[in-house]
Amino acid sequence: MKFLKKLISLFFISLSFTCSYKYDGDNPVINDIIESQNYQGEILDLIGYALLTIFLFFIIGYLGNKKKKK
Repeated sequence: MKFLKKLISLFFISLSFTCSYKYDGDNPVINDIIESQNYQGEILDLIGYALLTIFLFFIIGYLGNKKKKK
């Protein structure tokens, strides 16, 4: 169990470093496209929403399964 916690924390740490990557190119066309399509922290927001949705489904499933056993 301790190994699993370390593995999960390592995964989220590496994921946060990956999502903070910033393009430092000098092509104005590419820079305009990136700025129009993305805002700072968009990927982190999407990951947060996905994790929240997954955990809500787990909680609802747990409560539904608990009521079914009674």
